[in-house]
Amino acid sequence: MRSLELTLLFIVLSWTTWRFLARPRRRVDVSFAAAAFVIVGLHSALEGVRAQMMPTYALLAALLAIALLRRRAAIDRTSTQRWARIALAVPVVGWMVVAATLPSAFPVFRYDKPVGPYSVGTAVYELKGAPKSRDLVVQVWYPIEPKRKGIAAGVTTHPALLEDAYASFTGLPKPLFDNLRLVKTHALVEVPMARNPERFPIVLFSHGPLGANRSQSVFQLEALASAGFVTVAIDHTGYASTTIFPDGHAVPAGPDAAWPVFVDAQSTAMLQTWVSDVRFVLDRLEALDMSDPRHILNGHLDLARIGYVGASFGGSVVVQALLDEPRIKAGVAEDGKPYFSPRTLTDLRRPLMYMQSAAPYIKSTDAQLARWGLTGASFRAAEQDHYARQMELFGRTAGPIYNVYIRRTNHVTFSDLDLIVRIPNPDLMDVRRAHRIINDYTIAFFDRYLKDESPALVSGAAPSPYEEVTVASRNIQPAERLVRNR
Repeated sequence: MRSLELTLLFIVLSWTTWRFLARPRRRVDVSFAAAAFVIVGLHSALEGVRAQMMPTYALLAALLAIALLRRRAAIDRTSTQRWARIALAVPVVGWMVVAATLPSAFPVFRYDKPVGPYSVGTAVYELKGAPKSRDLVVQVWYPIEPKRKGIAAGVTTHPALLEDAYASFTGLPKPLFDNLRLVKTHALVEVPMARNPERFPIVLFSHGPLGANRSQSVFQLEALASAGFVTVAIDHTGYASTTIFPDGHAVPAGPDAAWPVFVDAQSTAMLQTWVSDVRFVLDRLEALDMSDPRHILNGHLDLARIGYVGASFGGSVVVQALLDEPRIKAGVAEDGKPYFSPRTLTDLRRPLMYMQSAAPYIKSTDAQLARWGLTGASFRAAEQDHYARQMELFGRTAGPIYNVYIRRTNHVTFSDLDLIVRIPNPDLMDVRRAHRIINDYTIAFFDRYLKDESPALVSGAAPSPYEEVTVASRNIQPAERLVRNR
């Protein structure tokens, strides 16, 4: 919770408790009311009101009404009213618990400050004429000079439009995600890119299907930009939870979008469409490097050094794109299932990091499985097939490959969701620590294969410095023999 929210909650809960336990006095009511008015004014002006604080606002309004009406007898202390007081206390205490819990469970959080040598800028581009008669939106996160001033960006250009997407994904009421419109990133909107004697390498990003979009992993996009990569997050229009265009209109997921389970015609068609989207975006980046109307990207992109990171189905696309698109030199697949073609098992030559959580599948009820035409047994069979194909890829690929297994994580750890909804889970590590681990390995991998650097984290020899991480690798050249695969 934010500081003024905490202060207001403390005042309201203290006033409520005093009203139940002590003899009401007008001067005490006046003191509480005056303090509350001051804090509410500051909170509204400096932090902004939000839906998660509504129980606190409502309780404050009730207290003010009681004080104004001078209902000192409302809580009678005679023995004849003892049970009435107890009966009233039960719902009030429950309301107080809700008032304290909601803003903590759905916080206006801050992302960890990126630790790279650059600060971060961001800009959104609409790309017209994509495959399948669609328009795409990409959000670029890029290095800027440290200490530059500007307007801090939100999680997306119109954050309120994300509320429906997260509500649909989690099954929670839409107003609970009102916190998204108040969250600010560390990125500054459309400021000039950092001056650099060399052009910056590029890292593409693809989200998961249906429940995700280009804004799902801001923690990672900012970290990559701060480390010196121009990071381009793609909204796969019609397959994302919602694609938010710069003018404020949004396109939801379409009929071709699905949660793939098996390697079948539907998953293959999705895979091919997304790979086509990647090719289209690369073509447009080449044009923007030559002439960007906003004068942000032009002349700054190293189109010979391109990496690709994707989460969930986006991770599957990374593996296929490494095989099909020669401009992509290295890729990181985060909990990506093996929907890629069988040819990938034998023909993949470019560096790949397969990053795995301890629970790579989102838990689904029998009713959810039934809607997808599945049973528990068929879903478990698909899981076993996926694992076998992943192990076959690791054992047969001819290029450098890493398998990074992170314990005490799950499928959504690769996104911002556990920052947006803070529900304690003793089986998971702190999400901020998990994000640092993910960022450290991702940046080290691209430092090695796009910048020709030699970070120990991906040397293929040293054990992981993190107790939660186990790394296996194959075909890793010693650093002194590494030659950029241009």
